[in-house]
Order: sequence, then C-alpha cells, then structure tokens
Amino acid sequence: MEKDYIHYMREMIGHKKMLSVGLGCLIVNEKDEVLLEKRRDNSLYCIPGGSINLDETVIEGVKREVFEETGILLTDLSLFMITSGKKGELIYPNGDITSYVDLTFYSKVDSKNIDLNNKHDDESTSIKFYSLDNLPKDDELLRGTKELLDKLKRRDFSLLID
Repeated sequence: MEKDYIHYMREMIGHKKMLSVGLGCLIVNEKDEVLLEKRRDNSLYCIPGGSINLDETVIEGVKREVFEETGILLTDLSLFMITSGKKGELIYPNGDITSYVDLTFYSKVDSKNIDLNNKHDDESTSIKFYSLDNLPKDDELLRGTKELLDKLKRRDFSLLID
C-alpha cells in the first residue's frame, strides 16, 4: 500500500523545511493547448502533479497524481525537465516549507473524450486547456511553471537538467 509521504513526514517534522520529489506533467491536446489547473491553496496556475509516495515508482506517481487531479489516464510519457535547488522551494500557506526536486514529464492526449468537470479531488478550483498564445499572466503562475511553458513554446524537447 502506498503511503502519503508528505503527510507521514509532516507528522514528524511539522512545518520545517524538507526535501521531496515533485512529479508533474505538461499535458498537451490535439489543438496544441496545454492543461493548467488553478490551485485552491494559493490561487496560482500550474501543471497537474504532486509528490511521490513511499514505495511508488516515478511513473506510477506521476500517473496517479495526474489521474487524481484531472481524471486523465496517461499512457505515453517522456521526461521533459528536471529542476532542483533554491528555485524548487515552496512555502505553503499553512507554513510548510518543501524543497523539491521536480521531475516534469510531457504527454500528448486527445481531449475530445476527456471530461475535466469530472475530476477526482478538490485541490484546484479550475482545470482547463489553454492556448499557448493565451496563458494566464506570469504573476498568476506557480514557481517554475513559466519556465516550463516557455520551453514548451520554443518546442524545446531536449531534456533540461539544472
């Protein structure tokens, strides 16, 4: 059974800074639109994702997180970017501090049969596909999201590791 690693660690360390592996996916549809969600906790836009659980593989984790947040079952994934260091730090509204090593994947989907109104969790207030020419403003994006979107706009599919 998978264990919610973040909850498990927070029970022991409270709000102190901790290291975690973040998993996310740039999901692009047949119209070349990218899927973004607006987070409930800070009202910022980001790609679907979350943190890996104990005993979970990276692929299992990203598929689980995307399914929980969007209802989309990913099948074809490729690694897009790995980020780490200070830019991976996130301070949550409740005071939790997490320094992430983020593994971001890329996946193409056919959105004609996807019902985003039937998502499974309540972590976001909205989730929809956006044209790359009509994205939310930069100051409305969660840390790291602009860099991902800029790389996608450039059609840069080389693996970036910082």
